[in-house]
Amino acid sequence: MILVLLSPRNAGLPFAEWLGEEAGRLLAVTARGVDPGPGFQAVETVADYFDDTAVREAARRLCERYAVTRVLALAEVDVERAAALREEFALPGQRPESARAYRDKVRMKELAAAGGIRVPAFAPADSPADVLAFMAAHPGPVVVKPRGGSGSTGVAVLDTPDDLPAVADRIRAGDHEVEEFVAGRFFHVDALHAGGGPVVSVPSLYTDGGCLSHWTDSGNGSWTLEREDPLHRRLVDETWRLVAALPAAPALFVHAEFFVTDADEIVLCEIAGRVGGTPIPAMLEAVLGLDPRHLWARIECGLPVDLDAVRAHAHAAPLVANFGLPPRNGRITRVPTGAPDGTRDFAVLAEVGEDWGGARYAGRKSGDFIATWLVTAAGEGELLALLAKTEADTEAAFGWDLVAAAVEEER
Repeated sequence: MILVLLSPRNAGLPFAEWLGEEAGRLLAVTARGVDPGPGFQAVETVADYFDDTAVREAARRLCERYAVTRVLALAEVDVERAAALREEFALPGQRPESARAYRDKVRMKELAAAGGIRVPAFAPADSPADVLAFMAAHPGPVVVKPRGGSGSTGVAVLDTPDDLPAVADRIRAGDHEVEEFVAGRFFHVDALHAGGGPVVSVPSLYTDGGCLSHWTDSGNGSWTLEREDPLHRRLVDETWRLVAALPAAPALFVHAEFFVTDADEIVLCEIAGRVGGTPIPAMLEAVLGLDPRHLWARIECGLPVDLDAVRAHAHAAPLVANFGLPPRNGRITRVPTGAPDGTRDFAVLAEVGEDWGGARYAGRKSGDFIATWLVTAAGEGELLALLAKTEADTEAAFGWDLVAAAVEEER
């Protein structure tokens, strides 16, 4: 039986369809009030899905009651939990040493640097004094982030020591990292390693601002690189060098991020041992021929996959761009009534009356979108022109009742 660690963000995924051979025999741990969908024989719920102890205890109860053969985790928060359960119950898949390297940004960079990967200067930060010492040794802007964070949550760019008080309490809470700010274009590479070797790698370039665009209420996305682009091969090679530098796992789906500086140097940002967040799965589905979460779920659960078909589809795919609009600080008064011309997989992820103001807005992640879509084209120029037009059309189709502070900022 397969145990699915089901983050609420992944509620609604068709696990019974993806894992058809096991439908009706699936097990799940999820948050209270979440419907896991059909196909599950038993479900354990927890009040707070971010409570590691509660989630692991619920998973253990299922492992002790049923003959669990695999543990499936699609969310960042579940990567280390799943690895610990595999270790405890002697199950196949990624183990804790490897999982930690793909989550802990300090350990990750230590191993990457030892493997010859260019990384920014970095250091653990357990107190504001650690950040001040780092800034004294490395003049210029720095980035402070949680060591195990995702979706750009908790990331702060400090231009000078005067900016430190705003994040001091967060740093004192522990488990943070500080690193030098790297200027340059921002890329991601989504890659699958299975069956003893690399299967497919998809390098893409983020739009301006990348995953920090939501800080300025700007949409963001990325587009796949042309195979003829010299950076295509360089980024693919660097990704596999990075994977080789980290502790191995029987199979991996990775989402790696790199900067390319004005001096044409590739510098690691970070790498995650999971499929990239929304709307990257939709873009990868257009490239690979099936949802990458579907692909990874079957591989992780030991079920057959036609990897040659995946390779062939990726080789023949057109250029694809994904894009998403972030929420504003207020309440939604109007949503699009149809898909803008030129889009595919257009999805409105919000409704009239939904309130994104206040604390919810302050805690938004880079993957929180009110609408997402794809565009495809034969060449980069055509692709980017279509992306810009569809962004403008979608933005205009939404209406907002902004909170007073947001209205003043716009003025």
